[in-house]
Amino acid sequence: MKKIMILLFCSCALVTTGEAKTIFVKNEAELKQANKNALPGDIIILQNGVWQNIKIQLSCSGTATEPIIFKAEKKGQVIIKGKSSLRISGNYITVDGFFFTEGNAANGSVWEFTEKGTVANNCRITNCLIDGFNNFKRLDENYWVALHGKNNRIDHCSFLNKTNLGVLMAVILEDDRSRMNDHSIDSNYFGIRKPLGSNGGEIIRVGVSQHCTFYSNTVIKNNLFEYCDGETEIISIKSCGNIVRGNVFKECQGAVVLRHGNNNTVEGNLFWGNGKQGSGGVRIINEGNWVVHNFFYSCKGEGFRSPLAIMNGVFNSPPNRYLPVRDAVIANNSFYNCTPFSVGEGADVERAVPPINVYLFNNIFYNDEAMPLYYSFSNTDSIYFSGNIISKQYRTTSSKGFKKANIRLQKWDATTFPVHASTNSTAILPALIQQQENKRLLKPISNNIGSTDLSYFKWMYTNAKKMGVQWKSAAVKDKTVAAVAVSCKDAAAVYNYLAKDKSNYNIQLTGLVYEFDKPIVINKNTSIQGQNAPIIFKSNTSLPSLFKVTGNNELKLYKLIINGKSLLATAFIATDTISNCIHYALQINNCIFKNLQTPVFLHALKTSFADEISITNSTFVSCNSNLFSLKDETDNKGYYNVENMGIANCRFENNKGLLLNLYRGGTDESTMGPTLYFTNNNINNCNNNEALIKLFGVQNSLLQNNLFNSCNPNNTVLVYEDNVRAEHEQKNNRFTNSGKVLENKFVINLK
Repeated sequence: MKKIMILLFCSCALVTTGEAKTIFVKNEAELKQANKNALPGDIIILQNGVWQNIKIQLSCSGTATEPIIFKAEKKGQVIIKGKSSLRISGNYITVDGFFFTEGNAANGSVWEFTEKGTVANNCRITNCLIDGFNNFKRLDENYWVALHGKNNRIDHCSFLNKTNLGVLMAVILEDDRSRMNDHSIDSNYFGIRKPLGSNGGEIIRVGVSQHCTFYSNTVIKNNLFEYCDGETEIISIKSCGNIVRGNVFKECQGAVVLRHGNNNTVEGNLFWGNGKQGSGGVRIINEGNWVVHNFFYSCKGEGFRSPLAIMNGVFNSPPNRYLPVRDAVIANNSFYNCTPFSVGEGADVERAVPPINVYLFNNIFYNDEAMPLYYSFSNTDSIYFSGNIISKQYRTTSSKGFKKANIRLQKWDATTFPVHASTNSTAILPALIQQQENKRLLKPISNNIGSTDLSYFKWMYTNAKKMGVQWKSAAVKDKTVAAVAVSCKDAAAVYNYLAKDKSNYNIQLTGLVYEFDKPIVINKNTSIQGQNAPIIFKSNTSLPSLFKVTGNNELKLYKLIINGKSLLATAFIATDTISNCIHYALQINNCIFKNLQTPVFLHALKTSFADEISITNSTFVSCNSNLFSLKDETDNKGYYNVENMGIANCRFENNKGLLLNLYRGGTDESTMGPTLYFTNNNINNCNNNEALIKLFGVQNSLLQNNLFNSCNPNNTVLVYEDNVRAEHEQKNNRFTNSGKVLENKFVINLK
């Protein structure tokens, strides 16, 4: 009898409670059958464990009072791996407690609220987690979540480590079935999205440019966005009537961008820049958009990532460009120790239409450093400044609409909050704003100056950690792998250890001659160190590269003195061509490279991407090589090969070939990189048939304290070229008997 009871429970067990049933399923076949037979109020429980290569398709229909619930036996213990996805095309369905990890969607999105042309309505995904569920190739694009239909909700979910191309969560407005949708995206955690190295790294996008005139009415509220650095747009609004309310943006290199569409509202959010470079606030484009009751804390973004950027527009703009700003309201916000805001941002020959009827009033701007309050790039005659209070440190010659005053500071924990002592403003609200504010805002625009509800923002900050899933899963493993120290006297030992297991290795080279017959594949974090004694690297056959660095790995070279005269290789270091969605890193420190004959020293192949390349305290002598080649992204789509590159305290002497070629083509403006630091280097008697250093499309560069002696005397030492705005700084560089520097308008020569 006992055995019979166990069998009944294990095989699609049914527990009847009135008309609703609790159904226990343990495999894909049983899940499909449960979905087919499900009635309003039924609860389908998925057995704990790994569900591998499963396409979950839910098409049943519950009711408003009796939804059909698909839930994990224990939250976080239904672990979905491999080629797997979730499709919902029914009504009043709730999905609860699933964990997607170690896999990717075979086709399309990981979660989609549609299947075979049928959209989902009134459905909910809650307490679920997607972690690193990426397509293998970095530029193989997909969404993690595609929201179709109406009245759907995603809440208390966590989304971590998206590294491949594509918006994390997209609201789709293809037809009337998905417009005016009233979706809710709330109480979620969005975290750790590294710079993508291209456009397409948004966290949430609502609509696309061709649907920008349609109302979506999506509400994005009470979410935590943490370290979301994919590109300049964290949330990209491309439709009308949306609300972004009560969210915390913690140390994100980007902004909430009202890119297309009208009458959107950004209310009561905490932009916690915390001094991080590139941390922004809100960028305003189009008509009738409001930014009210927000707190901007130490946001350090500039340009498009400014704490507040009011854009210039394009005359008769097509949908995919920039419609002019009209009838914007920016009120009751507080800015603490932020970089200057900007008016007429992006002004150029095309973006020549200034903002019109912009009301900026009752805001607080506090800064404990002397700096400009804002930058103006276009006419401000139709921007109405009124009732704004600024601290006395600001450098401003205009008092129109801004009053310098003592600003009282309050604290919670280590956080400072500016509050103006006076609560009465003389600003007069236009009648149109007064008519709309009760419909659009939780809290009406106030005659108080700034967003003075300290307790509200303190509550937001302290409770942000409660956003997303709260369960713990045994499947969440510590991915840290300890490094093993080994000694290698010859090339065979190096090959042996790197092919041996999954351990990371710190390899010390103890021999004098290393003869290689194949590339050294860096498929784990690897450190190779010498003993400050000369080593000969050689090969008897031509290699595509000596080192082949794969994605998701780091190569460190320390204290090596290499004579490479007898090394036959196309490149000393090259990336692979797989375009792994997880980036690599390269560090070279205290190394000497002599007599290299490889055509290229470092070749970053197309679609590869490094978070960082660091070359420090190293010497390159008598090398017949193009040293650093990062020039293969010739599709001109804004792609590039490294986010941050530093070459510092190095010596280059008697080399023939290009020193650095760093390329980012196209006219995309969504990224911060690449960034180059070239400082304190000594370049002597280095020559190339073309420019010695070529920078095309580099977004930020600093060349400082470099000495160029007898370098390309009848040619060009350094050339800057850019299709979009960039910032290049030069300081204390000396050129003796050397060629010319070809500058452009983005080069700043500092004193």
